[in-house]
Amino acid sequence: MDYEAFDAQLLELADSLRGADEPTVAAEIVRLKALAGQIADERSRRLALIRAEKLPEFISGPKPGTSPQYLRASTLLGQALADKGSPLERIAHAERVKTEIAALSRQAPRRESMTILRMNSSLVRLIERLRDGSDGST
Repeated sequence: MDYEAFDAQLLELADSLRGADEPTVAAEIVRLKALAGQIADERSRRLALIRAEKLPEFISGPKPGTSPQYLRASTLLGQALADKGSPLERIAHAERVKTEIAALSRQAPRRESMTILRMNSSLVRLIERLRDGSDGST
């Protein structure tokens, strides 16, 4: 077993265990630790053991942000996605929001900065759909 195979299995398992009870998750952690123990590289093995312990966090997903920057970015994203202007107006608005969200991510607490920045991926997809001629509502 190598680290990449372990990590892929961990993430797939996390998706399949949504809503699972605590004893099931605990049993899977034990199983994952046994798999991690099979990784030859010591550094990768230690990292895999740490990630196995975090299985409950991977199942539940990231916690929503609470900083003012996160809340502002969420509001801006919602406004841009709900915008009803022409495609060119919507693209311009989405580009402005994208820039503002990037700035907010730099001002946010470290634990939230990447989550905020990832909000821009929704805007990038919206802009692409609008440029391709779709209405962006799909």
